[in-house]
Amino acid sequence: MYTDLRIKLITGVLKPAEAISIRKLAENYGVSTIPVREALRQLASEGALNSAARKAFRVPDLTAKEASNLFFVRGVLEGAAAEKAGQHITAKTLLQLEKFVKTTYKSLEAHDATMFLLANYEFHRTIYQCSDNSVLALSIDRLYVQTGPWLAHGIENLVNADNWLGEHELIIEALRAGDAKTARKLIEEDTFWGVDLYRTLN
Repeated sequence: MYTDLRIKLITGVLKPAEAISIRKLAENYGVSTIPVREALRQLASEGALNSAARKAFRVPDLTAKEASNLFFVRGVLEGAAAEKAGQHITAKTLLQLEKFVKTTYKSLEAHDATMFLLANYEFHRTIYQCSDNSVLALSIDRLYVQTGPWLAHGIENLVNADNWLGEHELIIEALRAGDAKTARKLIEEDTFWGVDLYRTLN
C-alpha cells in the first residue's frame, strides 16, 4: 500500500493540494483504516504529504518557487549520483535504461502521461541506485516523490507532449562511454526542466 501510494504521487494520480480520504483508500485496498493511516503517516514523515488536524492528509500545495526549489535540489543530488553511477554501471543496467527510454517513446505516441511518468521514474531511479551510496539514493528517492505531482502537473497541463522527452538517450551514451562528468551534466539538465518550468511561473 505504501509503495502503491508512492507510485500514485510519482505518476500524478494524486495531484497537488488533493485531500486524501483514509476511508476511501481503505475501501479501495480492502483493508481497515489502520494500515492506510500508517502508510500516510510514513509518507508525511518523508515530506510527500502534509498532515493536518484530526489526522487528515493532503498532497502539498506548493508555490511555483517551492516546486522549483525542490527540482533544483533533486537535480543537484541526481547529478552527483549519476557521476558516481558512471563508475559502477553495467551492460545489463544500460539495457534496462534503454528499455525505459523505449517505453517513454511509446507513451509519447499514446499521449499516456502515467506510463511516461512511471518509465521516467524507473530510468532515473535505476541510475541513482547505481551510485553505490544508499544515503544519496534514499534522499533522491524521497525528493522524487515530493516532485512527482508537480512533474505530472507540468507535463499534463503546462507543456505539449512534444516537450516530455529529455536527455535520456544522451545520458545512456555518456554512461556507456564511462564519461561520468557528462552524465552528471545531462542528468542535471534533465531534472532542471522542472526548475525552469516553475521558475517562469513565479
